[in-house]
Order: sequence, then structure tokens, then C-alpha cells
Amino acid sequence: MQDVSHRIRFFPQEQEEHEIMADIDIDRLLEVEASAVQKDAEVERIIACFKLDPYDILELDVGCVEKDIKMAYRKKSLMIHPDKVSHPKARDAFDILKKAETDLMDPGKRTFLNSIIDEAKFEVKKAQPLNMAPTDPFFTSPVYKSLVKQKTKDLLIETELRKRTLIRKEMEAEGEIARKQDEVISERKRRQEAQKVWEDSRDDRVQGWRNFQAGRTAGGRIKKKKPSTFRPPKAVAENALPYNKRPTTSSASEGF
Repeated sequence: MQDVSHRIRFFPQEQEEHEIMADIDIDRLLEVEASAVQKDAEVERIIACFKLDPYDILELDVGCVEKDIKMAYRKKSLMIHPDKVSHPKARDAFDILKKAETDLMDPGKRTFLNSIIDEAKFEVKKAQPLNMAPTDPFFTSPVYKSLVKQKTKDLLIETELRKRTLIRKEMEAEGEIARKQDEVISERKRRQEAQKVWEDSRDDRVQGWRNFQAGRTAGGRIKKKKPSTFRPPKAVAENALPYNKRPTTSSASEGF
């Protein structure tokens, strides 16, 4: 007897439904894979962005409002959240995105950034021919936007360098002040220690001075020093020495 219990046979309608479900699963799989690729690409984009331009990081225009900022941040933060993305730099990208949102939500920082962008636009326009009308299509072209973006980057870098230079000088000045204060404190401490040593040795100095004034010996008698006198050697008279007669030549040769 032939075993056909494990054979599955689809009727035409069931076969069509089965194929449709298979196509749906494939589409979902492709969607997941495409989503993962997009998330990694977004992480890479944020990492490559100029960190001082939050508009570029959040992909927003200068005329955006707080609602636009919050919406853009929410959308991108959900897309690259480190808990949902396996990219090794997802955490860094998320931190950069958060800082960009914080900077744009700060009215003071946003106003400063807008002034930099306005200056960049002015510089780009000033570099164009004088006969170019403000309504020229160039000022709405991708080339113009790219030039403004690059000029904005240059101005922000210049501003940041000035800021860091100022901070460094302030730190150096503070360090010099701190060094001088340390010198004053060290000098004061040295004087205090010298004064303490002087005061601690006061009794010894007083006693030594008293002993010096009294000139006492160990037995208690006053020791008197005799004045030193110079005694020249005694002169010897020439007549006091015996006279030895020198022998003559004839007497000296008698022995030969």
C-alpha cells in the first residue's frame, strides 16, 4: 500500500494564496535589509557632516521652526538609535545628532548661526558680477547653495579658531596668575617657617649672649685674658762673639 499521508496538494485558489504570502515575506525581508542599509548610510552621513553646522546634520533649512527641529530629530534619532542599529559608530552619530538638536533649540546659538549664514550669503553674492540681478536663477541653484555652505563652513571654522585662541590665552593668563599666587604663598610660608625657627631658638641665643657677656668658666671664676705683647728677639753684640784667627797661607801648607 502506497503512503501518501505526507503529500500536500493545493487547490488553485490555495496555490495562489500561498504564492502571494511567499511574495509578501520576500518583500518584508527586502524591506528589512533595505532599512538596515539606509540606517547605516544615515550613520555614515551624520559622522561625515561638519560638526559645527547643525542645519546640515539635521538636514534643515535656515527658516525652520522649533516644530521642524523636533520632528527631524525624532525621525533621525529613531532611525539611528544605538539600540536598534548594529553600526559601530551609531553611538557617536546619535550624540552628534543630539547636540545638533540642542544647539538649534537654543535661541541664542541659532541666532548666531543664522548671522554666520547671512554673512556667507553676502560674501558669495559679493563675489558675483555686479550686473547680476538678485532674481537671477543662480541664487536658487545648487551651485549657489553649495558655495554658501562652503563659505559658512569657512566662517564657522574661523570663528571657532578665534574662540579657541581666546580661551587658550585666558587659560594661560589664569595660569600665570595662579603661578604668581603660588609664589606669593610659598614666599609667605617660607618667611613664616623662618620666623618660627628664629622664635624657637630665641632662648638659646639669649643664654649664649649672657654667657658671652659674663665670660664665665666652668668653675664660675672670671677668666681674664692677658693682653698679647710682641717680644722681638734679643740683639747680640758683635764683640760678644769669640774671634777665631784665620790661618795664613804659609801655615796652612806646612802639612804637605
